[in-house]
Amino acid sequence: MGFFDILKMLLLAAAEGLTEWLPVSNTGHISVLGHYLGFADWNTSTVLRELYVGAATLGAVLAACALFLPGNGPFSKTLDGKRVVADERVRFFTAIGIGWIPCLLLSLIFGSKLSDFLYDPKAMQNQRLTVVCMIVGGALFLLAELRNRKRIPQYERMEEVPVKIIMVLGLTQLAGFLPGASRFGLAILVAMALGVSRKTSVTLAVFVNMPAAIVCGALPILRNLGHIGGIYVSEMMMASILAFLISFFALRAILSVLTENSMARFGRYRIAFGVLLYLFFIL
Repeated sequence: MGFFDILKMLLLAAAEGLTEWLPVSNTGHISVLGHYLGFADWNTSTVLRELYVGAATLGAVLAACALFLPGNGPFSKTLDGKRVVADERVRFFTAIGIGWIPCLLLSLIFGSKLSDFLYDPKAMQNQRLTVVCMIVGGALFLLAELRNRKRIPQYERMEEVPVKIIMVLGLTQLAGFLPGASRFGLAILVAMALGVSRKTSVTLAVFVNMPAAIVCGALPILRNLGHIGGIYVSEMMMASILAFLISFFALRAILSVLTENSMARFGRYRIAFGVLLYLFFIL
């Protein structure tokens, strides 16, 4: 690969690291950027695209693990300041696992077809679904925040959240199959709508998003194991490390924003992005 091809790969990795933990649609932004970067013009573009996006996604997941696994959530000895027994961890991860099964099955069946659709240059010229999901998702953010102004949370702490709610949040990860939808943002909104406090909703959304992100990163790499050579490995490591660093600092910054402020600003951004996408790709 030439210098500019490597630069394109790094830009894609940076975008993955930045948007994976933002409620603005990782898939929508990556597909648009991939179109502008000319992935469809690369030789063996499908292989390169899947390897680099997969490596970057795994790097973004590792950033979340580095922030949460050592001392937060169900991995720690305490959960929100209280001692947590092993049964609580089992309950938590069993619920996430059950809710996540449909996402895994659909990823195995349709993952490569979705990837081809998102980056196909002809499809990008008529990417109405992305526009609709971006604008509708933004409107839902705004409506949800209007409702949340008068809502008193039923569940302030993570160990108080019922299993059925955690399972429902696992199902929200199916939104990742819609370009322009945000599985991370949807998990936060659904959790809040079901009575979970804003802070706990954000934390739950991170944990619920991790398995889906791992699948989205690992499956493209597994599909193309036979194509991985020495140069691909080094470039994949570069993409993963860059995504890790950007995700680590972006997630640290965004957590305070999401837990202490309204998500309406992200709703307005999504609507603006959807309108611009419509103007550039459809009109």
